[in-house]
Amino acid sequence: MKTVQKRWLWSLSLFGLAFVGGWVTRYYVNTPSFGKSTVVVQRDFAPAVADSRVPKSNPKISEPEMLRLYWRVWSLVQDEYVEPVDEEKLLQGSLSAMLASLNDPRSQYLNPKQYDQYARALNGEVDGIGAVLKVIQRKTTLRIKGSEETAPLEQSLIQVVSVLPNSPAEKAGLQPGDFITYVDKQWVISEDPFAEVLQLQRIHSARQQVREASERARERLRNSITIAQAIETLSHAPQPNERLKPLQLTIQRGSNTLELTVGRSQTRVRSLEYKMLPNRVGYLRISMLNPRAVSEFNSALDTLRKGGANALVIDLRGTAIGQQEPTLQILSQLVRQRAVAMVETREGKQMSKRALNLRQEPKASPLRLAVLVDRGTYNLAELMALALRTGAKARLFGATTAGDASQTVLYRLQDGSAFTLTVGRYYGADNTAFHLRGVQPDERVAEAVRMRGQPNGDPALDRALRWLSTNTKEKKA
Repeated sequence: MKTVQKRWLWSLSLFGLAFVGGWVTRYYVNTPSFGKSTVVVQRDFAPAVADSRVPKSNPKISEPEMLRLYWRVWSLVQDEYVEPVDEEKLLQGSLSAMLASLNDPRSQYLNPKQYDQYARALNGEVDGIGAVLKVIQRKTTLRIKGSEETAPLEQSLIQVVSVLPNSPAEKAGLQPGDFITYVDKQWVISEDPFAEVLQLQRIHSARQQVREASERARERLRNSITIAQAIETLSHAPQPNERLKPLQLTIQRGSNTLELTVGRSQTRVRSLEYKMLPNRVGYLRISMLNPRAVSEFNSALDTLRKGGANALVIDLRGTAIGQQEPTLQILSQLVRQRAVAMVETREGKQMSKRALNLRQEPKASPLRLAVLVDRGTYNLAELMALALRTGAKARLFGATTAGDASQTVLYRLQDGSAFTLTVGRYYGADNTAFHLRGVQPDERVAEAVRMRGQPNGDPALDRALRWLSTNTKEKKA
């Protein structure tokens, strides 16, 4: 039981995006003086945070005593454990568990290889199946076999946040909201497999019933992998001259269980695509909010204006990879005021909110705006949708968004590794909260998309075009 619980704890720190995973830095092993360590913030990831940070001392905690305790345990494990110990793996595991104890999917350690994957993903090169993933925790009910008894059960599940364009995941039919429960017929450990055994013992069930439940649990474990192992498999891309067989995934989609075959490769994602639709409506699909998207957005907006566009549809469906500064730069071309959001942060034991402002006065676009959103609209894309509604009078069409309002900072460490840390929560400029609840569209569109971005094949786009057309007639009248 304890072993399984430890495996969950370690696995929780490996979620988030499909192209990142597990943890920690050898620098601290070779440098016992923690107080002198300096970490660097990648500025384009979180420009509101200083360029460098030195960890603060906490007078309430005796750091020498805590360090001595840590090194004592470290030495005992290193010297006394029954098998040879990999020091790097041991330290990485301990620091990974520290971040995992925050119980926050956005706070995680990246070893040098994982950081390289992470950085390349921000620039549009995504390894593996090509889906943005997160690990969510949910509470459900355990039903005892052969009994009317039930018990609460906590689960940690891999969920698809977004499926990237032209990726193996998109070609296989994976969708935002899907839960990945099995990888190549191996159960991805999501809960305590012995929970049923414990409940049967609690209600004093017959020994035979307890024995059968125990055997079922052991059989599940014999053919299982941790969340960490699953994400590593899902995020692996073939190396030169390497051929990877497709993965067999078991997917839970609502009440349906599906079997999908998904390949793995390196998916190159275009940051932005655009075109002119009938009635001089410009269409902009933003796949990633990164520095490249800024220059491409400015160029596309200029081209559409010169082409006579009188309205604009911004498609943020499935937009899950983003950075704060590029998001603000794009918003500066569309909104009317500098304050585009609020950020709540902690100062000691108190929480405080401040405005998140554009660096310069915005250049509000005269074009009328409609925004398309769905459950794959994630984090900074959700902030953008809210900012366009409050700051550019845009109307939102589609489905409720993912509901992640985490402001995340990326810290670079001296050995090439890094870690991300949630330092704040975003709110709309009008103080609208969307963390864990999502941004609600102005008009819900439940119909499935047949041809994204194509009139008469994209119900949300069709609704947006009708609204823009009606709005134009009213203005002319």
